[in-house]
Amino acid sequence: MAKANARLLSLKAVVAECLATCLFVYIGTGTATTFSSLQTAGGYTATLGSRADTVPGGVGEDVTTLLNNITVNGSWGITTAFAFGLAITVLAFATGHLSGGQMNPAVTLGLALTGNLGVAQAAANMLAQIVGAILGSSFLFATIPDANSSSLGSNSIAPGVAVGNAMMGEIVMTFVLVSVVLETAINKKSLARAQAPLAIGFAVFCAHAVLLPIDGCSINPARSLGPAIVSGIWPHTFWIFIVGPFVGTLFAVPFHLFFASDWDTVGKTPKDPAIGLSPVTSCDQEMPFPASGGTYKQGPDSPNIASKV
Repeated sequence: MAKANARLLSLKAVVAECLATCLFVYIGTGTATTFSSLQTAGGYTATLGSRADTVPGGVGEDVTTLLNNITVNGSWGITTAFAFGLAITVLAFATGHLSGGQMNPAVTLGLALTGNLGVAQAAANMLAQIVGAILGSSFLFATIPDANSSSLGSNSIAPGVAVGNAMMGEIVMTFVLVSVVLETAINKKSLARAQAPLAIGFAVFCAHAVLLPIDGCSINPARSLGPAIVSGIWPHTFWIFIVGPFVGTLFAVPFHLFFASDWDTVGKTPKDPAIGLSPVTSCDQEMPFPASGGTYKQGPDSPNIASKV
């Protein structure tokens, strides 16, 4: 694997990361903040999904109100998860040619540890992502009414959820995200690298579907820092949203390095009949069918597909 030059720095990439993260945070946390508003019997609009906000009295006083609130909460979760996932997909497509569309210090760390991003560029990108997240939260603060009483989508552990529960969730789902990034966008053996933003967006959607009820879903230190800095909401467990994603990345990197390596068969030669495999000597023989947009080239051991059509 070719290693990135540790000293090279692209200013376009830095600006792209700042802009993309700004828009990502604005769209994602903006959806979580505005769509989740409930008009309750008390006349107060509460933002759900944050420990700092509570639903005032009147909710659940009758069956109709309770069912309405359950419906809104359910649709809020799906809509918020979809907004985060779709935002990542759109912005990754838009900025991928400039910076790779990282928008996440945990992803940037993964690229640096696998040699796909230089140290200087990685550090600059992380700083740009944090600045972008702060800008995105600032723009959201200026967008919503009564912003002073809003959490702006800040992360916090839900009542009844232990620190270990939230930490495990952040580690596992960040592992999923970073693994998807490395295996679809980075691994040269991937058959759909051009469509990687779609897979990454779905990974972000899945993470939010799991973690929104637990801690609001971070999997991204910059996404957590932006709203916290602007809203001033810093729960004592905030460190989870910094440590958890980075730990998840540290688990994902070794798997990628193994999958991207040429080391595979153990104990038997590839031509051994007991294995039933023949060695792949060129990319023309990797699949019996062409990848998307490619042309089929028959290898020496490949079936004659054309004769069967």
